[in-house]
Amino acid sequence: MAENTDLQSTLKSSDTEENIDIYFTRPIGLMWARFFNFFGTHPNVITILSILLGAAAGVFMCLGAGRLDFTLIGIGLLVWANFYDSADGQLARMTGKKTLWGRILDGFAGDVWFFSIYAALGIRLMSQPILPGWSESPKWSFWIFPILYYIGFHAHAVQSRLADYYRNVHLY
Repeated sequence: MAENTDLQSTLKSSDTEENIDIYFTRPIGLMWARFFNFFGTHPNVITILSILLGAAAGVFMCLGAGRLDFTLIGIGLLVWANFYDSADGQLARMTGKKTLWGRILDGFAGDVWFFSIYAALGIRLMSQPILPGWSESPKWSFWIFPILYYIGFHAHAVQSRLADYYRNVHLY
C-alpha cells in the first residue's frame, strides 16, 4: 500500500481534530510517525511505548513532592506520551495498519496515564494540609483518594467516554 505522509492525510477528520492538535500535537506526532515508519515499527509498539511513558510520568510526579525537577520530568514524559499517542494513530492511517486491537490498546493507554497521574497526586497530597498556609489545617491523608476517585471516575472518565463516543459516531 502506498504511504501518504503529509499531515492532512494522517488526521482523523478536520471537524473532529482540535486546534491544539492540528497546530501542535499532530505535526510533532507526524515527525515521530515518520521516524518510526523509517524503521518499520508497528503502530501498536508506539502505543505500548506511550503507556510506559505515561506510567513513568505518574511515577515522577509522585516522587516530585518538594522536587521541581522530578515534577517537570513527569510533565515532560506526559507530553512525550501524548506525542506518541498522536504518532501511533497517524502511522496507522499513513500505512494502513489500522486494527481493532490498536484502537483498544490506544484507549487503554490513556487509562493507564490517568490512573498513574491520579495515584501520584493522591500520594503527593496525603501529607499536605487541606488549607495551605494554615498551620492548624488537617492533612489530606487517606481522604484525598475518595475525592480523586470521584473526580476520575465520575467526572473525567464520563467526559472522556462521551467525547470518544461522539468522535467515533462521527468518524464511523
